[in-house]
Amino acid sequence: MEFIEHQATWTRLRKHGILAEETGDELHLDLDESTPVEVLDLAAADHPQAAALPSSIRRIARAEFGPVVEGIVHKLKLPEVVVIPVGKWRSVFDAVARPMSAHAHWREIDAAAMVELNTRDPLFFEPAHHHVLRDLIAAVADARGPATQGVSVVAVGMRVVIEVLPEGQMIVFIGDRHLVPPVAAIIDQHSATR
Repeated sequence: MEFIEHQATWTRLRKHGILAEETGDELHLDLDESTPVEVLDLAAADHPQAAALPSSIRRIARAEFGPVVEGIVHKLKLPEVVVIPVGKWRSVFDAVARPMSAHAHWREIDAAAMVELNTRDPLFFEPAHHHVLRDLIAAVADARGPATQGVSVVAVGMRVVIEVLPEGQMIVFIGDRHLVPPVAAIIDQHSATR
């Protein structure tokens, strides 16, 4: 788990059709239309607007956000995964400081992140640290803060992007139709509206 070079990573991500749109202080990722894109929307069962959300948005317990992301990463056997903050890393680190302090690897990243705190440099997770990724996503979802404390999980080399926002929202963008059934199966395992 380490911060990696911003420009080289973005060059690789753009080759696979990852798009970035900056709105104010927020950076949201998406996939281009070079292949059909399936979008799976999820909301925490306790989302502030849960009652008003369309029924097509699957409801899951907030505590399931981390396991869903970890399940997708494992099911798709993603060898390279990067996390990019919606705001700047400082907002994310502030939001997750207490729950993530239990992870030695996270504490190392936290201690070394002085330069990256005011950036959106990608944070690389190798398979040995996917449990830390799971707990990071859980901490972000539990923060219940502004969108700038959210993160995007990006599969390097595949057309998969997962955005997690602290309000209780997860959006999964899939640009390969063969990946939709296994991702949907993982979500179904954790869904409150099966």
